Amino acid sequence: MNTKEKMAVQPTNEIVADMLKKRNKGTEDCTLTSEFARSIGMNAPDLNRSLKDLGILKKVDGVLQLTLKYQGQGLTKNRSAFKYNRQGQLIEIVYPVWTQKGIEFLEKKLKLKK
Repeated sequence: MNTKEKMAVQPTNEIVADMLKKRNKGTEDCTLTSEFARSIGMNAPDLNRSLKDLGILKKVDGVLQLTLKYQGQGLTKNRSAFKYNRQGQLIEIVYPVWTQKGIEFLEKKLKLKK
């Protein structure tokens, strides 16, 4: 990328960074699924499959979310990220992150020893 291209992209990067900061406010103390999975000797896809099998998570329009039974209990919050798709359009990716209450819930549901 040459200097002119970098200068043209800079305002976009600043706008995206500002949007992320606003959208993700309040999720700083939450845990990524991959972080929790690693801490219990799993990877995120396997953990997500287990949580789907237990009826805790479901996929809706390509986005993982809690099933109705567990929504509204403060177990997760949503975090956003942006990426460019193959057509060069900037798209938002929304994914759940686990609150401390959610981590304790998972430990109990997965019968993990503390």
